Formats: sequence, C-alpha cells, structure tokens
Amino acid sequence: MRILSKEDARELSSGKPLDVFIAQLSSQLPLVEGTYSAPVNSGVQIALSKLFAYLLLRDSPVCLYVTCWGVAMEHLDMFNGYRRSLGEKRPLIDAPVHLFERTDEDAFISVLCMVFFFSWDASVFDLAGRSLLQTSHDGWLEVRTTDPVLLKDVVGELEKYRISLLAR
Repeated sequence: MRILSKEDARELSSGKPLDVFIAQLSSQLPLVEGTYSAPVNSGVQIALSKLFAYLLLRDSPVCLYVTCWGVAMEHLDMFNGYRRSLGEKRPLIDAPVHLFERTDEDAFISVLCMVFFFSWDASVFDLAGRSLLQTSHDGWLEVRTTDPVLLKDVVGELEKYRISLLAR
C-alpha cells in the first residue's frame, strides 16, 4: 500500500484533480440498483470489506480516498496508529489517498473496515475506471460499475446481508 497526498494522486487520474476524476467516474458509470443503506453491524462491514477487496483488486490497482472524517464518533488514534505502523507520519488531511495492489488485500480490508466503522465519506475506485464505491457519513453507500461480475456479486451480497435500498 502506498499513501499519497491528493496532489501526488493526480498522476493516477491522468493529471486531473482527484475530485474531478471521481465526479467523472460517478457520472459515467451506471449505478448498481440504487443507493443502499450503509451497514451498521461490524460483522457485515467486515464481510463487505472482504468482498470489495476480492472483487476490486482482481485486475487493477485500487485507490481508497477518504474525503470526510470527524463527523461521527470515531477513534482517529486507531487509524493514525495503523498508518504509523506502516511508516506513514503525515496526518490524514495531508495524505488521504491509499493505493492498493493485489498483494495489499489485507491492508485494503483494514482501511475499508475503518471507513465503515467510523462512517467516513470515501471513494474507492479501480485505476482501470470500471468501478466506484462511495460511502457517506449520512448512512448510505453506492456502487457504480460496468463490470458484470462485480454487479452480480455485489447485488447478491447486499441482499444476503439484508442491506436495504434507500432509493432507486
């Protein structure tokens, strides 16, 4: 896993500002079913983190960009301690982008779990531009993709864990 500033991450998004790149992905990729209620059960959050790791890290590096934190109850020291254990000393505000390769599956699961646990806003996308997962502190998540396998598996798993649609 590499941890990057937003400016350093521009090279990953064809030189575009990361927020512009994500907005373009959001407008180009079809929404899977609709907006879902974010899972609140930690077991489900872990299971979904493992599912997204398995599905998203298959063919392309993946970025997890934390866009908002500190809104709900959280223990930021746990997140900072995890990053420090990897040698990262910069605060989240200075380096909010996490880049994962296939071999970083455990790290991806850990960071995505904390995003779910803390109800943070985040965008997770593969560098091939096929998929985008967005989470919100407002209690929702959306998945957008052109990958038929991801679409089928995500819908099935969200139904399995009884994660309800908020809107279609």
